[in-house]
Amino acid sequence: MSPQTEAAGSFGIGVVGSILSGEGQIKAGQQEKAAYDYNAQIDLQDMSENLIANEQRYSQLVGKQAAAYAASGVDITSGSPLLMMAATAGRGGRQAAEIRQAGTEKATLEQYYGKIAAWRGRLAGIGSMLSGISNASQNYLKATGYEGGSGDGGETDFGSVSNLTMNLS
Repeated sequence: MSPQTEAAGSFGIGVVGSILSGEGQIKAGQQEKAAYDYNAQIDLQDMSENLIANEQRYSQLVGKQAAAYAASGVDITSGSPLLMMAATAGRGGRQAAEIRQAGTEKATLEQYYGKIAAWRGRLAGIGSMLSGISNASQNYLKATGYEGGSGDGGETDFGSVSNLTMNLS
């Protein structure tokens, strides 16, 4: 088998390997996003359950207040008893708003982290693909004896940006 054939085979394996590696990183990012999205759904479900528990707790408290006033013979439809029960219900409403805000913020943050994870996986995958293809190409060129050149008989080193910049000027 000729060196060129071996180099071509090695190049092909390198390209396929880098593509598979890149796909794996992309899928890992998508799976991490799915986990964050699931956590966000759980956070919203917890928030909903906490809202229901809060509503029940304050409804019971207002009911106990009304029963205590009524047992004492106080008219609960007007005056201070009504104001006290309204204030208790208002506290429950404020606490419900805090629960809703905290739950929504937590879920939104989880979803944001998921988007970042997917983006990070996509970028890492693309980077792996490009890096692998670049390395396979360089190895192929070395194996086939290609040395590069600028047309004037001298070698051109494209190994770094500074060399590229100096060669272009």
